Amino acid sequence: MLGRYEIRIYNKRVHYHFTIKRNITVIQGDSATGKTELVRMIADYENNKESSGITLLCSRPCVVIENAFWKEKISSLSQCICFIDEGAAFLKSKGFAEAIKHSDNYFVLVTRDSLEQLPYSIEEIYGMRQERESQKYKGAKRVYNELYPLYNVKADQRLLPDVVLTEDSNAGYMFFKDVFGEICETAGGKSNILSRLLKTQEQELLAIVDGAAFGPEMAGVMRYIRDTDKRIVLYAPESFEYLLLKADIIGHTSPVTEETYSYADSRRYFSWEEFYTDYLVR
Repeated sequence: MLGRYEIRIYNKRVHYHFTIKRNITVIQGDSATGKTELVRMIADYENNKESSGITLLCSRPCVVIENAFWKEKISSLSQCICFIDEGAAFLKSKGFAEAIKHSDNYFVLVTRDSLEQLPYSIEEIYGMRQERESQKYKGAKRVYNELYPLYNVKADQRLLPDVVLTEDSNAGYMFFKDVFGEICETAGGKSNILSRLLKTQEQELLAIVDGAAFGPEMAGVMRYIRDTDKRIVLYAPESFEYLLLKADIIGHTSPVTEETYSYADSRRYFSWEEFYTDYLVR
């Protein structure tokens, strides 16, 4: 599945409006912000259509995957946007990761858990917030629910790092080692970033990670950065291959980096990081 899809779903009380553009989107955030209500409304519309009193506007079918026969339902669907609530017992299983790896569908996962088996992007982790209509008229007012990026790592922060830590131990590490010299070291994988940060004695540290698949590690790392007295900056481009494509050193590649959703087919690529690597090699 390719593309970028706008979704509107509403009834007389609540209104949701957001855009999906990758195979995996994660909605986290606080309780009582409308996450479960979103899934319930989609399921109600799926079962009862207009008689539910719900309007759903999207160019792709929106469906809910529940515990019963979840694997069979996923395998039977094509070109759908599948919503899964955090109560689904299969969500953290390896079997679920295998089932969606080459799926021709997009998946929206409503969960506060870190799903280590899935390579989802830090750019596609969202919170949900509510805004009520003005009280110009008496009576019940519609609640507008919107998604917002949960992590902002694009702020302009300057530092002179004592250590530069890379997630990558191959080409990316070799490049940044050449740039920064002896202060550059590798964590040897994304799951090692937090443990290395916990051990460091240095006061200023730059951590470079592949944002396209770092989503499962993000909560722990950002919590530590927020709570520590050390100065740590997280630099999270999609991947090292993305940086090479973005630099236009092999030709005009800006459409690929700016509209990746039009090129990275979910049937072939589990994450955009895989797509950038394959595209760069080709």
